[in-house]
Amino acid sequence: MSTGIVSPFQIPRKHLEDLANNNAFTAVREHLRRQELGMDAPSFCSHHRDSCSHQDQESFRLHRDIIHTLLVPLFLLHTQASRIATSVLPSSRATEPERAFKGEARSAYAWLHCILSEEHDWYLTERCPACIVLHVMHSEPTIRFIAVACLLSGHLQGHDVPVGKRRLPSFDFWLETLETAVREDTFWGDDFWPEIEYRACSLTDGVKQLAMQCLDLQSTAEQQEFEQSQTQVHTVKQTNCAWKQVPVAAEDQKRLKMNNCFMQSRRHQRFHVRSVDSRRRNMT
Repeated sequence: MSTGIVSPFQIPRKHLEDLANNNAFTAVREHLRRQELGMDAPSFCSHHRDSCSHQDQESFRLHRDIIHTLLVPLFLLHTQASRIATSVLPSSRATEPERAFKGEARSAYAWLHCILSEEHDWYLTERCPACIVLHVMHSEPTIRFIAVACLLSGHLQGHDVPVGKRRLPSFDFWLETLETAVREDTFWGDDFWPEIEYRACSLTDGVKQLAMQCLDLQSTAEQQEFEQSQTQVHTVKQTNCAWKQVPVAAEDQKRLKMNNCFMQSRRHQRFHVRSVDSRRRNMT
């Protein structure tokens, strides 16, 4: 029997229209739809397949797609930061990638690493859409994660969902939607939101610093690689010049001169024989 499970998030009609008219977001939704069709299991779990109406299921899909679009830039930033940290840290500290960063950026990386490790199945958004959406309200870290993603929407340049040159819409409205859901939730309640908003704003500043430090570290690493390559080229040129400047003994010079004369004589004979043979073939 249907229990009427619905999404805790309600989107104003204006923003629904903006989402529907945005080509970039439409492309993301199409990608997730094809991914859903390629799954062996049904899209919705047995519980939500029976307890959600078709309309509610479509709302869960839309909200799942928004969550996916918001979280991808943070996931990509963490992946890039981990790669850069591995390249700049000595092997003895490879198990502590956060040490590649300083200040709030280090704390932000550690927090991202922790939640992405613990919530691996959730942020990949490959499960039941209703389970993914409802999981947002599961804990303070997941609520804060979405809040940070909303605050950073449009700020993480180069870490967006790959949609070519098309631009995704602003998701500022989703932060208001999240606030309303938290305030109206019977467990979290109205008094909890100010605290989570404060934490989310602090973490957002750290993530911005993390993105900037990634750019700085990558630029420094690329400059060092360039300088090393230039040093190697310069060393090779110096070695070649040194060989050219090595003095040759008089007897060696005489032997080299005789050898050159002999080789020139041999080339002249071969050329002459080929010419005669060529004329004979033409006569036959």
